[in-house]
Amino acid sequence: MSILYICATPIGNLNDASFRLIEVLKAADFIIAEDTRTATKLLSRFEIKKSPGSVVSYQDYSSPAKTGLILDRIKQSQSAALISESGIPAIQDPGYKIIKNCIENNIVLKVIPGPNAALSALVLSGLPTDSFLFVGFLPKTDTKRKDKIFELAYQPFTLIFYESPLRIINLLQELLEVLGNRNACLAREITKIYEESIRGTIMEVLKILQTRPSIKGEIVLVVEGYKKQLIKDFEDSEIKKDYIKLVKQNIPQKDIFKIIQSRYDIDRQKLYNITKISKK
Repeated sequence: MSILYICATPIGNLNDASFRLIEVLKAADFIIAEDTRTATKLLSRFEIKKSPGSVVSYQDYSSPAKTGLILDRIKQSQSAALISESGIPAIQDPGYKIIKNCIENNIVLKVIPGPNAALSALVLSGLPTDSFLFVGFLPKTDTKRKDKIFELAYQPFTLIFYESPLRIINLLQELLEVLGNRNACLAREITKIYEESIRGTIMEVLKILQTRPSIKGEIVLVVEGYKKQLIKDFEDSEIKKDYIKLVKQNIPQKDIFKIIQSRYDIDRQKLYNITKISKK
């Protein structure tokens, strides 16, 4: 009987590998790895010896032909282990297509649970854990990324983002403009030597990062979900300032009004009057 084991691997500290993971990697006929170099380090750490060709690479951009070859090999083998560079395969990592094909071909699937950066950061954040939304990496293009942030603006769930050190400051600035100054936690290098959690408002986290000459490591950003706690005591000038700021970002008028009304206790007619916009 062919079996595909979906294996969670350490996200930094190799000592987080479970006994069951080690047993499965030893017994598997072959291993499907996002990065064969990372896989080799893991196997070496636990003195797991595999025959030549028993560790094959697979990425999201791998061709359908390669997916087919791997699937055929799973059918012919007794067992295969799927691993990503770190964490659980298919969570912002390769593996979904292979898993889907295995299901379609009635191949047995078993999961070897273990480390996950998103959930680790969530429980470290101190933010509500009863309901959350894993966002992962946002689109890289400005328009698509902003559209996605607007889509998330009214979600009542704790939000979990992945981001690179090079783009994290830009992401915090964009979230601040659209979501407002919510509570957040930036978790960096989880389980590694320089592990760090920065908690506070988005503005406070942003200011801390802006004082640093560089930011390194794997980053997970956890942000508080939408809460309808409207500002009642405000000046018309504050509304105008927010409106102008959003207009400069080329945000559609209907979305601007939604954002402002999500922050302030103001009816639409008064909002029109303050911004001097005709209903027509």
